[in-house]
Amino acid sequence: MSTSPRVFVTGVSGYVGGHTVLRIFENHPEWHVVLLVRNEEQKKIVLAKWPQAEVVIGELDDKDLLISQGSKADVVLQTASADHIPGVLALIEGLSQKKPTPGYFLQVTGTGMLNDVPNGFGYPSDKIYHDIADLAELTSLPLENHVHRDVEKAVLEAQKKFGVPTAIVSPPLIHGIGKGPIKTRSIQIPFMAESVLKRGKGFQILEGQNIWDATHIDDVASAFILLTEEALKPNGGKAQWGDDGYYFAGGPQFKWGEVAATIANSAFKDGLIKSAEIDKLSVAETSALHPWAPLIWGGNCRSRSDRLHQLGWKPQGPSVFESIPSMVQAEAKTLGTQSSKTTFDK
Repeated sequence: MSTSPRVFVTGVSGYVGGHTVLRIFENHPEWHVVLLVRNEEQKKIVLAKWPQAEVVIGELDDKDLLISQGSKADVVLQTASADHIPGVLALIEGLSQKKPTPGYFLQVTGTGMLNDVPNGFGYPSDKIYHDIADLAELTSLPLENHVHRDVEKAVLEAQKKFGVPTAIVSPPLIHGIGKGPIKTRSIQIPFMAESVLKRGKGFQILEGQNIWDATHIDDVASAFILLTEEALKPNGGKAQWGDDGYYFAGGPQFKWGEVAATIANSAFKDGLIKSAEIDKLSVAETSALHPWAPLIWGGNCRSRSDRLHQLGWKPQGPSVFESIPSMVQAEAKTLGTQSSKTTFDK
């Protein structure tokens, strides 16, 4: 009978989950990795890439399946959704049934929960949240207007109810092209690049001085792997779990106006738009481009990853500005945007 650690991962078809699984197989071929996919088509794609994986078909709404898989797992990485409470509860209930001791649970969320506009959209905020010093505040923010707070609350309540060690992993803006088998695209920068290419010109929300943190997809994957490694050690290793198991996974900060300018410059250099100039748009104007605009481009989300740093984690990947050119090119390819560089050069 195999004694290999059993790691169950949801979200392998997604951006974070797919890239994290890739890095798991590279770093820990000794782990028995079980992957949840939605259908036979995804199963074929995943097994073609990783024939050594065990793949099960199901959804986060399949309570009995998730309880069954949780009861057999040493660690569950829930990267399929930052907002699916029934799936979270089923997995934690399943982990509580593992013998002789419960397994460990890791849940992805995101620092969009911190969205802060004290001086208005497009303007900076001085507020920085630390995942140790500000833990009490973070875990008591109101559910209204704080995305992902409901799922974080559900995790914290369920770990008490079922006696399961849990960790919440909250990355900021994630950048870089993912290397998973299906989805390779993140959210904020691709959505802005897509909007720039469609409207033919760069833009920012008002003054563009609002601040976020950014982490390369490799560094997010390494955070999940580090916590999984700790979970597989006696008593959860040096990591903290349960009420103290809250981990930001943030890298260097940036101003959205800087990112907007880099996107426009990259698109212009590739001949995808006619100018590198930036328009200052109102919240209403950017909301017409994308309904999530105020949240993903207009506010401030500033965090510090003190808890992960204590475990030795440090962002090693490229900067957000280094990632932007390839991300713009990927959006142009998806949209079928043709370079008009030769026309613009005339």
